[in-house]
Amino acid sequence: MAAVKKLVGAYLIIVAVLVAMFFIINTFLLDSLDVPSVWSVLNVFMLIGLALSLIHNYFRKRAMDAAEDGGALNRAYFEANAAFYVTAGVTILFHNWFSLLAQGSNYLDGNHQAWIIWATVDTLLPIMLGITGCHVWRSAQE
Repeated sequence: MAAVKKLVGAYLIIVAVLVAMFFIINTFLLDSLDVPSVWSVLNVFMLIGLALSLIHNYFRKRAMDAAEDGGALNRAYFEANAAFYVTAGVTILFHNWFSLLAQGSNYLDGNHQAWIIWATVDTLLPIMLGITGCHVWRSAQE
């Protein structure tokens, strides 16, 4: 089980780094690379990462809720709940990808709201996947 946890943790960290790096450099590559195609590939890896992160953070939150000591708010309880709810929020925002799949890339033309949603997802997702990936990696050693 420890090997699977390390594999999942490594996957989440790698996806987080790739998304963060490409989000930063994609504006410089518009002339030399088909940026939307790269995002299309990254979106699949992001979806898998979000699913793994949401599952892990849900079980972590559930364990903290079960071990709650008389309603005391401690750091571990706060971290587990924050990680779950932020991951859930990013996952909800990521559902914008299904609009992109259904309507094609033309729906982005002039749609500033969609660009803001993607900027938010591409900013928060690497942070959450990185944090969750590190937690999964560390929990494999316990």
